[in-house]
Amino acid sequence: MRKTVFVGLFSLFLGVVDAQEKGDFRLHFGGEFGTWPQLFFGLNAGAEYVFLDKLSIVPNYTHFFPEFGHARNLNLDTRYYFTEGALKWYGMAGFSNAWSLLNRPGSGLIRANTQGPILGFGGLLGFDNRLALNPQLKYWSQREGRFIFTFGMVYFLN
Repeated sequence: MRKTVFVGLFSLFLGVVDAQEKGDFRLHFGGEFGTWPQLFFGLNAGAEYVFLDKLSIVPNYTHFFPEFGHARNLNLDTRYYFTEGALKWYGMAGFSNAWSLLNRPGSGLIRANTQGPILGFGGLLGFDNRLALNPQLKYWSQREGRFIFTFGMVYFLN
């Protein structure tokens, strides 16, 4: 039984092998989970354009849902793909700009606008010719540092 499942999954992955080629375009959508000042959640959407083989630019927007108030984040990331095939690993570097307006009981209204560099890594796990899972972990150095985990879906347009 295990051998049959393994052979089936391996065959599926072989069917979706492709490279990161100049001109590729994809759409991203998923959830983001962060660690500062407490665990928080947001929805992320963006696009990716491969402008050189294995090198892409990824503008994306996240709307967070803190307990009190609201927050949003605009990122401009660059990815370098280390591998090709059904599982594509990449490293990333970018810049983030975050806006928040929090109204915590006892603290009053707190408005913040912070910017800073981002470093991280992730992968695309293709399971169809047009769809892939996208786990990603990044570190944002502003505000005592944040680790942000993103888990989403990617739709390949071409």
